[in-house]
Amino acid sequence: MTVIENIVGRVALLRGGRYSVEVDVATDSGFGRFAAPVDDNPYMYIAEAHRAVSEVDEIIGPELIGFDASEQELIDSYLWEIDGTEDLSHIGANTALAVSIAVAKAAASSKSMPLYSYIGGTFTTELPVPMLGLLSTPDFEYYVLARDIMEITDAVDAAVKILDRLENGSVSIEGLSKITEEVGAELGLEVSLGLVQKVGLDIDSLLTIIEDNNVSYVKPIGDEELFLELIAGTHGVFVDGEHLFREKGILDRRYYNALSIKPINFGTLTDLYNLVNDVKSERIVPILAEARYESADEALPHLAVGLKCPAMVLGRDSVVKLNELNRIAEDLGERGRLVTFEG
Repeated sequence: MTVIENIVGRVALLRGGRYSVEVDVATDSGFGRFAAPVDDNPYMYIAEAHRAVSEVDEIIGPELIGFDASEQELIDSYLWEIDGTEDLSHIGANTALAVSIAVAKAAASSKSMPLYSYIGGTFTTELPVPMLGLLSTPDFEYYVLARDIMEITDAVDAAVKILDRLENGSVSIEGLSKITEEVGAELGLEVSLGLVQKVGLDIDSLLTIIEDNNVSYVKPIGDEELFLELIAGTHGVFVDGEHLFREKGILDRRYYNALSIKPINFGTLTDLYNLVNDVKSERIVPILAEARYESADEALPHLAVGLKCPAMVLGRDSVVKLNELNRIAEDLGERGRLVTFEG
């Protein structure tokens, strides 16, 4: 049975010394636990985390005991009802996500199923390609993409080799571009750079950077016109529309062809599921991404596999999530296949 018998909250420590709420959900035959990450509010103090725990223990938990954990949509809609606002500002998006995913984990545990299979169903066999963070400069954050990998560890090998070849810590996009090409040739992989803009650039400058270097992914900042020109002026490049989507709510293939999605920004698991489907319906590639501050929780790769996202963004130090993605690949065996995704 999957009837919820108990829900408990506690303070969780995230990397970077930040705090969040962790939730345990117990049924009569299963158990789930999830610690919500933190992204836009990096200075979540211990007092705020304790307030979130009180919300779980005193309000949410008592309301959800007796619910069937397998009724995910019902429970998630009830979380919105308990909150009573349009943006989960009362109980908090991190609290809602922690409860929601812990419920899904408990239901999967009750059915003796891995979370990815519980979310995605019997025919879930596609593995996302990991995009790994390399380093950050005042202008860009850099990622490594290895799109034709045979194993998850290929992406890690590429990232390690690139970082090993940087001389004296000096970084230039031209130097990184050359190194990615050399590493790709050495490993027999298609290795390229991903760029996340930190400062504004005009379209001509941005196009020149992409055209002159080994870049296959860019997350720009700017207005609609910049995105339109960037899409028109590039070929085979992922243009990530997170800035337009979050600032103006634009979800349109004309402006971008990829969207990085951080679960913490969208509420419950049901909200995340619906968003990924909306993105796919626009023929935009959904890329599941880590938040800025995460716990050592293994749920994210399960979400990426279960929701059939072709790629996921991870820090190169996210060993827990990388190891879990590798375990999922092992669990799928010959049924599993890495997704081929094109910009």
